[in-house]
Amino acid sequence: MSKKPLNENQVKSLRKLVEGKELHELLLNIGCDAMLRSSDLLSLKVKDVVNEDGSVKESVKVRQQKTKNYTLDIPLSKNSHDVIKKYLLDKEPESWIFVGNKSHYTKSPITQKQYSRIVKGWVSSLGISNVGDYSTHSIRRTKSSLIYQKTQNVEVCRRLLGHANITATSAYLGIEDSDALEVARNINI
Repeated sequence: MSKKPLNENQVKSLRKLVEGKELHELLLNIGCDAMLRSSDLLSLKVKDVVNEDGSVKESVKVRQQKTKNYTLDIPLSKNSHDVIKKYLLDKEPESWIFVGNKSHYTKSPITQKQYSRIVKGWVSSLGISNVGDYSTHSIRRTKSSLIYQKTQNVEVCRRLLGHANITATSAYLGIEDSDALEVARNINI
């Protein structure tokens, strides 16, 4: 079973809960915006989101480790811009974005396992009883699921997620025959 995405209200609640926690604010905001797999998200460096002149980039583009293809230039929201300005403008361009307390010793970003524990903690703090329904992949799915709900456009989601075909994206978004029929019911000629 695929992991559930967070909804808008859950993301807003999490933003309040993680406020002032550098790593958590960066993970939540950039993670939701970029819609990247955890391996790609955690490999981001400051230079991926900050221009040489010290300004925040409007978008992020990454070569995906799984497919070796580049993502589209995914726009960064105001929330991401704000946390990037708050925490990353004084960092070296080659520094990892997502560093934990021990990272200054290891010189590496947090691990996918650490990221997973953080997401489970977030979900638990929201009072969700079945924490196992959520994972780091929930963060990747959050914005794409919202885009699909608002537009019903699988092709847009496919391109944003970097999937090779619409079949994979439909399965990823959990689109069922009942969803297609609901759209058909709402269109009258």
